[in-house]
Amino acid sequence: MLSRRFIRIKIFKVLFSSVHSQNFDLASAENELIRSLEKTRQLYFLLLSLPGTLVRFAQERIDIGLQKYHPSEEETNPNLRFVNNKAIEVLEKDKELTKSRTHGLNWTAHRGYIKQLYDSLKEEPYFLEYMDAAEEPGFQEDLKFLLDFYGSELDDDPELYNLLEDGSLHWTDDVAYVCNIILTQLSGLQNEHDTIKHPPLFFNEDDKNFATRLFAHSLEHYGEYVNYIEKFAQNWDLERIAATDTILIVMGVAEAVAFPQIPIKVTLNEMVEISKFYSTGNSKMFVNGILDRIIKFLTSEGKIEKRGRGLVDK
Repeated sequence: MLSRRFIRIKIFKVLFSSVHSQNFDLASAENELIRSLEKTRQLYFLLLSLPGTLVRFAQERIDIGLQKYHPSEEETNPNLRFVNNKAIEVLEKDKELTKSRTHGLNWTAHRGYIKQLYDSLKEEPYFLEYMDAAEEPGFQEDLKFLLDFYGSELDDDPELYNLLEDGSLHWTDDVAYVCNIILTQLSGLQNEHDTIKHPPLFFNEDDKNFATRLFAHSLEHYGEYVNYIEKFAQNWDLERIAATDTILIVMGVAEAVAFPQIPIKVTLNEMVEISKFYSTGNSKMFVNGILDRIIKFLTSEGKIEKRGRGLVDK
């Protein structure tokens, strides 16, 4: 579920928080990292439960319309395509998703947001096209609707971001990533008898070890690696170096030292890419330049040694 880049971003955020609060207790900081990573999978189930919640809300509106003393033509003959969506039924029958809802990953306390989201959804072109199609939708049409929902509805929703930020700081910035995972999992469905395959938190044990080891090495050697930054940033105003840049360079050095099998170019590229989203406009040049100098110095000192085919620069 969690890519190496996403793991690096989570490490970056927790490490930044630890340094900012001057909390260098490794045990508590590692626990915070694991909680942060696990929260991403919780967000996956929370967002996956949204369509079913919207269907129940829509059904309530239909029932209210039918109970009116003088219902309109539309209320008397409601369009049931959305509430009968077979791809959403697959989600509603999923045991793991049902279990997550009973453990609090649901929208019960956010009915106002569900109403707002449903009203917004009804105005979307893909919703109107789905509801007004000449022929009754089959499973693939139902699935396409669901894919359109996760592909366009949630990533740019400020209300959702505000709601999630109030619920968990760990969910900030995770929506787009989680929606992409959901889209991948949903794409594997073939018919209404199929089941969705939920990904594990880590793809393998190596990824879990990568997360804990990189974080621990970065935190334990933070002061040492900051000294290297000061040494090789002599032409820069040290007081104006962004704190995020310092964190990323420390992480880059830690990764280069602690993981002989990861190519230097990969480490440099990953830290530069993260800096583009979480630091200043000039950060990518600074992070790349200083990190490259420190790594070359430590390599010459024998403190960085890459092993494996294609990992040793000629």
